Amino acid sequence: MVKLTAPQTSKVINYLLANPSTSQVEISRSVGVSRDLVNHVVHELEAPGIVLQEAREHLELKDPLRLLEALSIQRPLSKHLIAEFRTEESDVTKVERMVRNAAAHFSDSNGYALTCFSALSKYIEYYITYPTVHVYSERPGELRKGLVEGRGDVVVQILKPDSELILGNARRMRDLMLVEPIQVVIDLFCLGGAGRDGAMKLYENVKQVGGSNKKDKVQISTSKRIVRRTA
Repeated sequence: MVKLTAPQTSKVINYLLANPSTSQVEISRSVGVSRDLVNHVVHELEAPGIVLQEAREHLELKDPLRLLEALSIQRPLSKHLIAEFRTEESDVTKVERMVRNAAAHFSDSNGYALTCFSALSKYIEYYITYPTVHVYSERPGELRKGLVEGRGDVVVQILKPDSELILGNARRMRDLMLVEPIQVVIDLFCLGGAGRDGAMKLYENVKQVGGSNKKDKVQISTSKRIVRRTA
């Protein structure tokens, strides 16, 4: 299996997941990688039946679940963990705002982005009470110093971005920076356990609106499910 986490390859994989009906030319033009690289990735994914090249200008992602499983093996989210600590708060929304405010002190740009359950709850009406805030940061050490440690119920996990896409494609929603929807899907799946159910629910929404490039069209699901998790 091709190394799915390589910087240029990850651009192809993210686009393919978000746009399951596409072409090699479209992928190459959209993410700015060579046709040779796209062809190599497609060739590697064809053998196990993950993608199907039906015609020269038509490519179908046939087994996204298998692709996500392969990603989770090569890219467990724990691999990117820089710091983990308990805060003084027991309210997830308060901790998310604390992260935003701490990041604002050391960065004039959008130097952080929430992912996993924090981002999931903003993109769709799918509520999971999971007392961990996962956040990517371009300056994890300074973000850590800006957050107060305590004995509350909410844990912060600071992650190191492994791709320029993560913070580069982040978007603002409800006054918070979030990774793009397809990255949330990947991160939740790579988190494992409770994350995979939410990942697949969000993934269905991403496919319905035609991919991650349509930033303002992530639909809100009308289905609601309440699941309680503990750290």
